[in-house]
Parts: sequence; structure tokens; C-alpha cells
Amino acid sequence: MVTAIVIPILIGYFYWITIKEAKKQKEIWKNVSMVPSEARVEGTILSLHTEKKRFYHQMYILETTYRIQNQTGITTVVYKQPLTPSSHPPSYSNGDILQFVGRWDGELFLAGEINLIKKKDSH
Repeated sequence: MVTAIVIPILIGYFYWITIKEAKKQKEIWKNVSMVPSEARVEGTILSLHTEKKRFYHQMYILETTYRIQNQTGITTVVYKQPLTPSSHPPSYSNGDILQFVGRWDGELFLAGEINLIKKKDSH
């Protein structure tokens, strides 16, 4: 008799926790590209690499890593965006001069906004 009452309550409780966690993760996923605008970094792209990464269950993110050359040396910039059917990686190429707005996380710069300063001259 106790089992008939306790087991459905436990199943309902764990279902509720799972749904709550999924909503929380979806909200974080939607806002993955929202980085506080604390600093700016400007430089010329030396290399860039975009890859698809799993974020949570069926949710993925596009993570683009830029290595840029500026006055202080070589900086690694990471730009993340939620992967949706309408999303696409930033269309920049080596030699373009960009300005990144975001914040520092140790040696990495996490970008929330990217502005094109100058397109590479194509000869």
C-alpha cells in the first residue's frame, strides 16, 4: 500500500526536477552569446576555427575561436552562439581587422559582439 503511494510521488518529483532543469539550461543556451561589455580588443585575424559543440542534450552551440594579432601580441578570442537552423558562423577571413566587445576570462577573451573595422584587401 505504501509503495503504491510513494513510487508515483517519487516519479512525479523527479519528473518535475528534470523539467525545471531543462528550462534552466534552455535559458542559459539562448543567452550563451550575451557577454558583459567590460572590455574591447581589436586586431587582425591570424586564424579562426568554428566547431559545433554539445551544450545540453539536443542543444548545440557554435564556438568560433579567433587568434588575432594586435599591439600587445597574439590574443585568443572565443565567440559562442546557440546553434539554430537560422544561425551561421561569422563570415570573416584571415587578414580582416575586427573589434571584439566582451570580457576577459583569464588568458581568453570572451566576445559578445564583433564589429568589422576593415576587410582584408583582396588583390
